[in-house]
Amino acid sequence: MTIQTSKFSPIEVPKEALEAYNYGKNAESSQKYSAAIAHYTACIEYEAAASFQSRVLDRRGNCYWLLGKYDTAAADFRHALEVTDNPSQKARAWARLGEVADARGRYDEALEFFNTGLGQGMNARDVMSIGRAHRGLGIVHRRQGNSEKAIYHLTQALAAFRQVGEAREQARVLTSLGRTRLARGEYQEAITAHNEALKILIPLEDRWRIALAYNDLGECHQALFDMFTALAFHRKALDIVLEDHAEVIVPDVKRNMGIDLVGCGQYEKGVQYLQDALAMAENLGNREQKALVLYALSQAYVNHDELVKAADTVEELSRTADALGADRYRALAAYQQGGLLLARGYRSQAASQFQAAMLAAQNSMDRGILWKLHAIISSVVEDEAVSAIHRTIAADFIQQTAYPLQDLRLREVFVHAPPVLAVLVAQGIDPASLLQS
Repeated sequence: MTIQTSKFSPIEVPKEALEAYNYGKNAESSQKYSAAIAHYTACIEYEAAASFQSRVLDRRGNCYWLLGKYDTAAADFRHALEVTDNPSQKARAWARLGEVADARGRYDEALEFFNTGLGQGMNARDVMSIGRAHRGLGIVHRRQGNSEKAIYHLTQALAAFRQVGEAREQARVLTSLGRTRLARGEYQEAITAHNEALKILIPLEDRWRIALAYNDLGECHQALFDMFTALAFHRKALDIVLEDHAEVIVPDVKRNMGIDLVGCGQYEKGVQYLQDALAMAENLGNREQKALVLYALSQAYVNHDELVKAADTVEELSRTADALGADRYRALAAYQQGGLLLARGYRSQAASQFQAAMLAAQNSMDRGILWKLHAIISSVVEDEAVSAIHRTIAADFIQQTAYPLQDLRLREVFVHAPPVLAVLVAQGIDPASLLQS
């Protein structure tokens, strides 16, 4: 029996192997990844052409990756790379290895894998492989804080997937673009990208990625202090990931639930969600998620005057940021170091940490944290002229954030949030002026 897979030539496959392969694909498309793994494992036991074996290993590795079993996934992708001479398959395997390294927070290694995949994909003139490699490069650059490079690669990926009509892959890129815009503090662009992703994913009934879109939309509202809307999005996301046992996604959703609940005045419940998210991120070996949860936990502890817990958490955050080696996380760690020092009354030392955070944040183009840094520095420096400069810059960033928001209710929530309102009042800016179309 013959089978046509992707751009591969028709190859001979035993009937039983093909049957197991199709069962695996059906289970995988239904997001029943453990069942899919069992079918793919049965499939591999039959003698078949190398290109077919590589394809099966790639699919099984992807299921392991989605279950957070990164070592096993990497072994399958390595094996898929070794058993085939097909350039397109090799390009795909390199991109898969890049995804595993990225999930582990090994960004330099991930960039190397994705660049290798991109080169092989271009040599093979395989548009899908080119798109996957560009998407991977964009994601890693975003994590490292190189947002301009991230947007370039993600835009290239989106063009590639549109060229071949791959709707699901387009949605994945739109999700990554939305996250990049969020990291830059470009919230309206982020919301638009995530809503476009949802329009593709809902008809496909891709529940895991629908949950991610809800989670990311909630994070946009969270960043704009619209906590109750954020909580509604995150509850929808959590319902899906718990029902579908999407363990690899759960830490991020629980982290956001914790932030929302703390912001809505449910401190104890929120901290419990954050602690659960931290334990899961550590269990999965996801250092990026660990850093984000530590940042949220340390902020909650400082604001609740639990400074001993905050100190331990900030220290762990700093170690994790150093291990990740990315400006975004260095900025978050220094920001929390400054907040802890300020809470203890060490204003000058706090100012020094805030300045370090600002340098790292500027390198990573994170407007969402920059305005907060300028605002807090304006309150700790002794020179009034310097303080006024920082207040002016903070107000400018706030206006750049508010005006693009298309939802006037959301814009009103943002400009009337206490931290935002404090800056506007100090600058003599009427909040109502930011609500005009």
